[in-house]
Parts: sequence; structure tokens; C-alpha cells
Amino acid sequence: MPVILKDYSWSQNSDWVTIQVPFPKNNLHQEEVFTSERLLKINKAPYYWEVLLAEAIAEEESRCAILENEVVFSLKKNDEGVEWGYLEVQVERGEKLRLKEAFLKEHQVKLEEKTKQRAIEKEQKKRDEISKQIERDGNERQAIEDLLAESKRKELERMESEKKAKVIPKKDTPRPKEFKKPVPIRPTKIIEETPQIRQSGTVEVSFTKRNFVTPKRESMEQDERDWIMKQAAAKKATGFVDEDLRPEERNPEWLKQKGDSFFQQGNHLGAISAYSAGIRLTKEYYSLFLNRSAAHFAMENYQRCAEDCSTALNLLDPPVESNRKARVACLARRGAALTKLGFLRQGCDELIAACKLDPQNEGLRREVEMVQRKLKECDTDSE
Repeated sequence: MPVILKDYSWSQNSDWVTIQVPFPKNNLHQEEVFTSERLLKINKAPYYWEVLLAEAIAEEESRCAILENEVVFSLKKNDEGVEWGYLEVQVERGEKLRLKEAFLKEHQVKLEEKTKQRAIEKEQKKRDEISKQIERDGNERQAIEDLLAESKRKELERMESEKKAKVIPKKDTPRPKEFKKPVPIRPTKIIEETPQIRQSGTVEVSFTKRNFVTPKRESMEQDERDWIMKQAAAKKATGFVDEDLRPEERNPEWLKQKGDSFFQQGNHLGAISAYSAGIRLTKEYYSLFLNRSAAHFAMENYQRCAEDCSTALNLLDPPVESNRKARVACLARRGAALTKLGFLRQGCDELIAACKLDPQNEGLRREVEMVQRKLKECDTDSE
């Protein structure tokens, strides 16, 4: 059960509100302190503190200081000069819960808008950089072309000046041609015997089959064989080995059926191995992800279960009547996994969405009611 921190103090002036929350043995992190325009919260197990502000604050200008034994909020008033009569809203518990939900949704919307605006600004900055780079490249090309044109002009001027200054020499009287005596050709000795051409051949080399890359003289064969047998036994312990498959069995549908068989036998690790082998062949078969999520849930791997459900749900697009039951299974299992991870509200939302797709499912309806009861108990404890 959380320990609610109620011993805190606050003060104000015309522009600022200061809140001091004592926190023993402070080892808080930034992500454990939440601030928005109307909601402040500290959530560090087992301690919990929350305030719904009576007036709005300027979130961007407000600050939070995590000191050694306390947390100090310096809040900038949204309406400067207005005196606050109360720090926290004065309403009934039900209205308080409704306001809290509204404040959280409003804060989420603002965060999404800021994210979109930052993405737009980043894209605009990128386009501006590209435009500037194109302009710089164009300027550099123009400068190079101007330099080449200037060099060409200077070279033409130099050649023209040399041509004008060149003097054509007078032709000399041709001399009579001199006839050289022919050089007698001496007979060469003909080699009657020439060496024979070597015949081609093939040299065959055989190598001993090796499972390790180490040379024979440097390895211990028996130890290596023991290692191979140990690894093979470890793989077979999961109930599924890729090397055991025949060529006709290497298809995703057969691997799905293999995984289903392992799952029915209670061999959840073998089922995960079979489904994963099918996913390595194709990542577009939603049944492999959906069935693997069931095996992960059975092994209490709730995080991996939720991830597989999300992947399967993305593959079930577009949403049509023929894949409605599969989408119900994805939402229901993801909701159950989130509930197991402690995210009761998110899990409840997933289960409600599954109920809307399958309103006749009594089991889903009972599970939603159970999670809603847990949420009410948590809200009661926090108060």
C-alpha cells in the first residue's frame, strides 16, 4: 500500500507559488516527478504525493528542484497578480477524479502537439540546410567555370602572340640521297631437336572433415566432439531444432502447426522456438506472432507477449469482419499482459476495446469488471 505524503507547505506572491514537499532519504529521478498546468505528482514507491491545482500555471516557466530532503516546486502563475485562495481544487472525490482524467488528457494532447511542431521545425530546418547546400554547390561550380574560362582565354592569347612572333625559316637546297650498301645476311644454325612439351596433370588433395576451424595439430578432437554433443543436447531440450527439419517442412505454416502442437503439450519453450523459426522465414504471418504471444504469456514473459500482440495487430490491417476474432484475441491478450505488468488502466482500456469488438463474450466482460474493481481499490487506497 502506498504511503501518502500529506505534510507539505506552500506560499505565494503576486507572480509565483512555492510548494515544499518533505521527502526522506531523497533518491528521486526526474521521471518520477510529474508536472503539468493543473496537476503535480511524485510517485516513488512506497511514497505518493499528488495535488490538483486550483489555478493554472505557466508550465514552461515553472521549475522543480529535487533537494536532499525535500522537493521544491516554483510555479509561475498563469494569471499574474491574482491571489490564490486555495492551492488545491475544492471539489468532491468523484469530481476530483474526473478533473484528474481531463487534466491528463489535456496534457497528453499538448505533448503530442509539441512533438508534431518539433518534427515540422526539424523538417523545415533540414529543407533549409539542403537549399543552402545546393546554393553553395552552385556557387562553387560557377566559380570553377569562371576560373576555367579565364585560363582558356589566357592560353588562347598566349598561343596567338607566339604565332605572330614565329619566323618561318628559309628552305635549304636538298642534298642528294646517299645509298647504303646492303648488309650481308649470315645463315643461322637451325636447331633440329626441340624439347618436348610437358604433359598436364591433376593433383588430388583430400582434407579431413573438420567441425572446428583449428588445425588438427592444435585441437583436441575428443573435447571438440563433447562440445558439439553438448550444444546439440541443449537445442533438443527446447523440443525443436532447425537442422532436424526436412526440406519440405521448411515453411511457415508447418512451423506454426509444430508450435501449436508443442503448446498443447505444455512445451512452451519449444512452441516459442518453432514460432520464431517461422517468423525468420516471413514477418507478414500474423498467426505466428499471435500464437507466440500466448506461449510468452504462459511463461510469464508479459513484456514480450505485449510486443507480439502489437505486431500481430499491425498485420491485421485493414480491419474487416474476417479478422475480427483475431483482433479481439490480440487486444484481450495485450490487455491481460499490461494488467500483469501493473498498468491497470491501460490494460482495462485494451480489454474494453476487445469487448466492443465481441460484445457477446462473457469471459471478456467478467475480466473487464475484475480489472475495474482493482482500479477502484487502487484509487481508494491512494486517497
